Amino acid sequence: MRNTRKIFLSPHLDDAVYSCGGIIHELTTQDFSVEVWSIFTADPLEGSLSPFAQSLHARWKEKANPSWIRREEDKRALNFLSGTFRHLSYPDCIYRRNAQTNEPIIKNNEDLFSEEYVVENELVQNLAKDLKSRLPDFADIICPLGMGGHIDHRVTRLAAEQLGRPLWFYADYPYAAKDPAMVNAFLPNNAEPELQEISAAGVDAWLKAIACYPSQISSFWASLDEMEKAVREYASLPIGRTLWHQKTK
Repeated sequence: MRNTRKIFLSPHLDDAVYSCGGIIHELTTQDFSVEVWSIFTADPLEGSLSPFAQSLHARWKEKANPSWIRREEDKRALNFLSGTFRHLSYPDCIYRRNAQTNEPIIKNNEDLFSEEYVVENELVQNLAKDLKSRLPDFADIICPLGMGGHIDHRVTRLAAEQLGRPLWFYADYPYAAKDPAMVNAFLPNNAEPELQEISAAGVDAWLKAIACYPSQISSFWASLDEMEKAVREYASLPIGRTLWHQKTK
């Protein structure tokens, strides 16, 4: 990777660390400057929660507003990995509503990954414009491939691809672990893989950083032990140690 400044675009307050915690550790120990810019981090509007959003809040043990807890978790994780954080304050898809009908765009878990999702073009355009104004010229920008099809991951990639600059991509964990071979379907044209060396200490740091997000563990694993086993297995696979580079034409 060319620049000494690395900026990971993370849809939510955990995605970059879940997906690339070991890589981030190795970069910071090699004196690279690593930043994680999380996109969908805003507080929900009071009184606007859908029943589905309320159910997630209950799981996260903070019925009114878990966003501040998640931001604090992210700060701890990035501090542990010796990286820095930036929270851009866009509303998570579980809080967004259809501009015409005012209906929640997410009513159940399946909607998070719906192939029938109508891209929110205004959101993509605004995010792309915002990123373009904030991102430094001399930095490697590393964004999610969108594996798993989560709406917010797709929006993040669509906005990044409008920046008109070279991009790096990472596989979205834990979704990517379900079928690693599917990565080829998400890679942009002429993407070049670059294997990242992750030491045993890097894998350990990855696990500890993920554990800094206790509110989110139950979304994917039954326990920390189950998380550790799953992440170690993923870290042993090429997909868990690879970033892909696509140059602009």
